[in-house]
Amino acid sequence: MRPVKLIMSAFGSYAGRTEIDFTEIPNGLFLITGDTGAGKTTIFDAITYALYDRTSGGTRDGNMMRSQYADEGTDTYVEYTFIYQKKQYKILRNPEYMRLGKRKYADGSLRYVKETPKVELTLPDGSVFKGKKRETDQKIVEITGLDADQFTQISMIAQGEFLKLLLAESKERKKIFSRIFQTRFYYRIQEELKKQAVQLYVKLEQNLQEMKLEMARTEYPVCENGKETELSRKWKEVSGQDIPDRDRISEILKEIIGQGSRLEKACKKEADGAQVLLEDKNRLLKEAELLDQLFDSYGQVLSHLKEKTAEKAKYELMKEQIQSGKSAERVRTEEKRYLEEEKRLTELKTQDHSLQKKLQECRQLLQELTEDQKEAVKEKTEKEIVLTEKKVRIQDAILQYESINKKQETLNKLAEEIKKYLNHARIIKEKNEILQNKSEEIIEFLKQHEDVEICINECRNKKQQTEEKMRQYKELDRQENRKEQLKEDCERAKKEAECEQKNYEHAWAEYEMKYQKFLKEQAGILALTLEAGQPCPVCGSRDHPQITLLSDEAPTQAEVESAKEERDRKEKTRDIKVAAFRECLAGYQAAQEICQTLQMNIKDAPEDGVKTNWKKIMQNLGQTFAETEEQLKQLEQISEKCKALKKNQEQIAEQSVELERKEWETDQCLTESKLVYTKVQAEYQTAKEKLPYETIEEAEKHLAQTVGALEQLRKNYETVTRRLTEMQNKEKELEGRSKTVKTSALQSQKEAEKKKLRYEQVMKAQGFADEESYHRKCMKETELEEAERWTEAYQRELQELEANRKLLEQQLKGKERKDIAQIKQEMKEASEVLEQIRREYMRLHNINEKNREIRDNLRRNFEKNSGLQNQYEIIGNLSKTANGNLSGSAKLDFETYIQRQYFRQIIRAANKRLIRMTSGEFILQCRDVEKLGSQGQAGLELDVYHMATDTIRDVKTLSGGESFMAALSMALGLSDIVQNTAGAIHLDTMFIDEGFGSLDDASRDQAIRVLNDLADKDRLVGIISHVNELKEQIDHKLVVKKTEKGSSVSWSV
Repeated sequence: MRPVKLIMSAFGSYAGRTEIDFTEIPNGLFLITGDTGAGKTTIFDAITYALYDRTSGGTRDGNMMRSQYADEGTDTYVEYTFIYQKKQYKILRNPEYMRLGKRKYADGSLRYVKETPKVELTLPDGSVFKGKKRETDQKIVEITGLDADQFTQISMIAQGEFLKLLLAESKERKKIFSRIFQTRFYYRIQEELKKQAVQLYVKLEQNLQEMKLEMARTEYPVCENGKETELSRKWKEVSGQDIPDRDRISEILKEIIGQGSRLEKACKKEADGAQVLLEDKNRLLKEAELLDQLFDSYGQVLSHLKEKTAEKAKYELMKEQIQSGKSAERVRTEEKRYLEEEKRLTELKTQDHSLQKKLQECRQLLQELTEDQKEAVKEKTEKEIVLTEKKVRIQDAILQYESINKKQETLNKLAEEIKKYLNHARIIKEKNEILQNKSEEIIEFLKQHEDVEICINECRNKKQQTEEKMRQYKELDRQENRKEQLKEDCERAKKEAECEQKNYEHAWAEYEMKYQKFLKEQAGILALTLEAGQPCPVCGSRDHPQITLLSDEAPTQAEVESAKEERDRKEKTRDIKVAAFRECLAGYQAAQEICQTLQMNIKDAPEDGVKTNWKKIMQNLGQTFAETEEQLKQLEQISEKCKALKKNQEQIAEQSVELERKEWETDQCLTESKLVYTKVQAEYQTAKEKLPYETIEEAEKHLAQTVGALEQLRKNYETVTRRLTEMQNKEKELEGRSKTVKTSALQSQKEAEKKKLRYEQVMKAQGFADEESYHRKCMKETELEEAERWTEAYQRELQELEANRKLLEQQLKGKERKDIAQIKQEMKEASEVLEQIRREYMRLHNINEKNREIRDNLRRNFEKNSGLQNQYEIIGNLSKTANGNLSGSAKLDFETYIQRQYFRQIIRAANKRLIRMTSGEFILQCRDVEKLGSQGQAGLELDVYHMATDTIRDVKTLSGGESFMAALSMALGLSDIVQNTAGAIHLDTMFIDEGFGSLDDASRDQAIRVLNDLADKDRLVGIISHVNELKEQIDHKLVVKKTEKGSSVSWSV
């Protein structure tokens, strides 16, 4: 990158528009000289600000660079034109600042506006890059190939930054190289290898714990000749090894499973035999119970037959009553029809009598209503004409009252308007005075706080930086607390897992002891059944020289089962605790990695990692943040108030104009209202004298009375007419209903006579002499139905009992009852034997299934362990090597190793120039790996080798002049290496700010010769210095002068 033109406007110490044309010196060495504070460094600041929105030293941002010498109307900006790879670019950038507005306030006062920060990038084809500020900044970095930090390290070395690379610690130098050479990728490789190694180690440990847990779950089946004790001893020995022996474990577990399978098959065969015996007993029991039920049923049938025979006479009497009741029922039907018709005839006669009475009353009332109607018609005709004329006269009078009332209302309104306009004029005058006073106060307040936006930006930047540091420390503190809690949880979970393992082992031992005692007791129980000369059911021997005796301390089967359940429960509890321990361990290891990463990411974090230091830093940051926040809050309140006041100032000017307009309009309206009031008042007085009534209320009262009288006449006539019509309709309705009732009564009388004759005929046909004999034989309908149901049920039950008796006698012929209790006892004994055998079989089956599952799980665990072990050996060694932890090797991590290669290249390039500057007195060298310290971050230490004395010492022992020459050589070497290693970066220009004052004449001459050689290679090298001797040694000079009105520049060639 080669500068072409730099334009600064109201920037730093330059008040107006200042232009520096760099084409006057196409290449070579030039000096920027001038008095202290003249503005030499501001030129570097302007170039850096144009490129990266920050100054060369990094201590000031663009918002602070508004010139104090500039006029209020002058814009602040930097325009930088440069050539990169034969293509020309132009950057125009301005900071945020307050400038004088082009328009003034209404009262003539000055108006200030805030200019927002902007950047504009013109590309080689003349087009402007389209993008937001952040996107444009990124595009500039892509073009130059350098970010701000890299630019100030290798192309523009500012005051205070010159010796930074030379005297930096290995840790700081590592950060610098990481940014310049982009070696963060190698650090991520280190961390990824470390992460993978930790994960593999955790997986190996988890897999080993899983294998131990699986082996601890193994159970031993009962076996003859005490072989289970030997297997138990072997298994405990092999499962207790720290590193499990796969072959030995497989061999012993196979033998345990084989013995269990043999015992399971034998127990299964014994259970099948016991099952057949139980089924035979069950069949005999069912046959005996069925035969017993048949004998019971036969006894019950005989008993019921005896009871039914005793009810034979009742059955015959009931049948005779049913026959008589049915005959009476036929007569009752006809009687009921006759009586219903008689009842209907009586009701019709009663109804006809009632209708005749109502008809007579209706005709009498109809005659009275006819007379009333005639009277109403006469009254309506006579009074209606008089009242209507009176109504018209009153309505005309009311219309006149309404007209005068409207005029009165108009006069009242006009009086109110006149009063309102007078009051309005007074208010307008008062408002004008208030606005004038308020405008003067606003102008005074704005002058006092014209720089508030600059202060706000400074305060916001400070707050953001403090807040970010607070957030990082809070997160680190939270993660550290979480890590400590996880560590405590992990230790507690480990203790709980170990405790539950001991509990499980104790429960397992207790179960095994009781189980063995129980088995020995079974042999004693079997011995009780042995008889001399009879074969043993176990071994078949007929001789029994020594039988097992029963023990008083032997456990019961229930106690053994309880011990087993306790053992299983302890096993499940242990598995849960172990799983919890694994989860805690993984969480703790992850928390450790997070804390390490967070501490490395915090800038200026204390290396000792002591938590008390974090607390103190956080407390200081919190206090700073609170103070800054309070200050920002106050400034923002002032800023908001200024904005509101400026807006109010504009509104006040507009309001003043508006008030003047309203005042003129109010005077016009007041004059018009007074004229109209006088005219309407005269018309009102004239109309009032012609009114017939005193008030409109009195007229309306007479009108209401007249309208009421008319309405009452109409209502009276309509009421009489309506009642007359209703009564005429009612007369017709009653006459029709009377005729209908008479016809129905005549028909009903004829029907009653027919039904009576039918009733008497049916009674004689059913054998009844008269009504008295008929009524004696009548039965209620429910009694008849109940009698019929009883006789039918009696006949049906008697037939069923006879059939059952014959069937049961045939089934029980030649049979006797059996002893069911004896059969049940035998069946119970057979069932207990079968249940005991089945429990033993299930116990053996579960043990075998569990052991097979353990065998399969262990096989998978061993295979998994083999794969994990191979991976861990590779990844673990790679991680130790990459992170500098490999035993017997230098403590050098991968990123530092890569950076050492760049560092050696930089030193070689630096020594080429340093030898010339020091006349071969000393050179720089990278410290050997063998001499690196084992503590902290090492590998990029710098030493000085004295050629004359053949001695090596630390670079920090150099004097001021020696340090400057070494630092200059390092900067030039770094510039060469960066340009050579990054093909897209071309460093055509270098700027150096101060440092030559510490050299003697000879050293300064050598340094200038080196820089001249560098400039001869198509490079441009600019030096800022106040050393007078350099003015004679360097031909091209950019002279900076300081005056009371700001700085100015000029070329001296």
